[in-house]
Amino acid sequence: MRKIGLSLLLLGGFSAFAQPDNLGSLELKVTDRYKAQVKDAQKILEQPQYADSISQKIEVQYSINSLPLDVRMNPEPLSPARIRVVEVPELYRAFIRGGYGAYNTGLAEVYYNSKRSSKYSYGFDAQHLSTKTGVSDILYEDNAFSRNHIGGYFDRFYSKYTWHVAADVDLNKYHYYGRPMLSFLPGDDTLGLGEAPYNWYRSFGVQTSLRESREKEMGWLKQIDLRYRYFGDNYKAQENDFQVHSDWNLPAGEQKLFLELNAAYFNTKYDSLFSAADSSRLFDQSFMQVQMKPYIRVDKGEYALDFGLNLYFLGNNDSRPVKTNGGAYFFPELIVRYRAVPDVLSVVGGITGLLERNTYRDINGMSPFITTGQTSVPSRTIKAFVAAEGLLSSSTSFRVEGGYANLRSDAFLYRDPNFYLDSVSDGINILYQDLGEFYASGSINFNWEEKFLLTASATARDFSLADDQLALYRPYFEAQVEGSYTYREKVGLGLMLNYVGARHAFVQEANPNLEAMLKPYVDLGLKIDYYYNSRIGAFINLSNLLNSDYEMYLGYRAQGINALFGFTYRF
Repeated sequence: MRKIGLSLLLLGGFSAFAQPDNLGSLELKVTDRYKAQVKDAQKILEQPQYADSISQKIEVQYSINSLPLDVRMNPEPLSPARIRVVEVPELYRAFIRGGYGAYNTGLAEVYYNSKRSSKYSYGFDAQHLSTKTGVSDILYEDNAFSRNHIGGYFDRFYSKYTWHVAADVDLNKYHYYGRPMLSFLPGDDTLGLGEAPYNWYRSFGVQTSLRESREKEMGWLKQIDLRYRYFGDNYKAQENDFQVHSDWNLPAGEQKLFLELNAAYFNTKYDSLFSAADSSRLFDQSFMQVQMKPYIRVDKGEYALDFGLNLYFLGNNDSRPVKTNGGAYFFPELIVRYRAVPDVLSVVGGITGLLERNTYRDINGMSPFITTGQTSVPSRTIKAFVAAEGLLSSSTSFRVEGGYANLRSDAFLYRDPNFYLDSVSDGINILYQDLGEFYASGSINFNWEEKFLLTASATARDFSLADDQLALYRPYFEAQVEGSYTYREKVGLGLMLNYVGARHAFVQEANPNLEAMLKPYVDLGLKIDYYYNSRIGAFINLSNLLNSDYEMYLGYRAQGINALFGFTYRF
């Protein structure tokens, strides 16, 4: 109230100077305190509405004038990098390896390759391994074997495709020494039969192929491969095998249709020296097989699918009045892959099927002691499986698999349990049987800085056959371990262990005098390498360190402990 009265007094004073006339008096009474009021503010909407008053774009004229500025920069000096001299290993063109060991064992190997070139590449190799004796408690004094191989290749690189041609020759000699000393036969402990009967296996093959360098360089065709193989033995058996393999990539809308189109023909003639005692070993066989395998591949994120069919058309000709096995066969092809953890864990499963040719050369690959004159019967297999593979760490990988296989006319090794009464043949024959097989397998790989490598694998099986049949020479369990370690690039150590479980050789009732079940065995080997420099080295190979007297086949015992010494040279 005092402030208002003072203001009026001042106003009255100023007015007195401006207007000298007497304006009268003014009386002001205040009956209450001043109460200020705040009016409601006008709120702005979240999306205000406005009208643009300018309908045309205003033209702006401007110019940029460059003006150099003097910038002084003094960066801190960097410390010089240390340069270390790293020796690059020289790429040698040739490698020679030779050695000699117990039981008059000889080893010789030669490898040669051309220099690096963008136009061509070629090379050749040769190997020889032989031994004289070493099998204990047998009637034959000489039980040698000899394996010999010579091969070469040539590759020509073009802009659109690569042309490959190769040839090889194999000459292998094996003795039928499988006559052990049997306690129930009189005089076996003193009888010496000298050199065992033997067989020379001769094989010659040529191959040529075209493969595209980049996708679609050869149109729909990706690869074509032509092969010829001759195989014969010392008993006048001759086999000619021709094969054509091709891979195609056909357009099918958004998907790709893959097609494998193959054809194979082989003819085997047996004019065996055994035919005098067994005329059934004198015959001819030929098979013509055409395979078509169309399938599509779908990849959707974590899932991938291969779906198709495996079709075979088979024709057979036999000089004997026997039933042929020709006809058409169809097998499903379904494989599903799931990337559970990308680049770490994958799961794969499916069902597959195939038809396998059992040529004389294929049968001989099962055992080198095969008796000549074996009948060829194609084998059919359908397998359902599931597997998982991945990484346990940056240096450890694994794979596990399990499944069931249905096999028809599968080839089994068989030797007559009364072989010691046979004065003509000491070899092994082939039987064809149907069976089912449940299996589970696993493997693990460890790699530590390329210095320590370790691989271990194992397989367990269970068989189902007819009541009077056995899974001959098929172990129920087997395992392998391989390891190597390099110490300061001077010394290399290698360990090989092979375990094979018990196997059926025949039905026990066929001969109570012999054990029908072959015992399990462990074969342990050790390899020591010493590198004097990058060119010269030496090695020691020790095999069957436990000196296990096990039987690989009925009557065929393994060689005892053996030591092989040798050298290596590169240039």
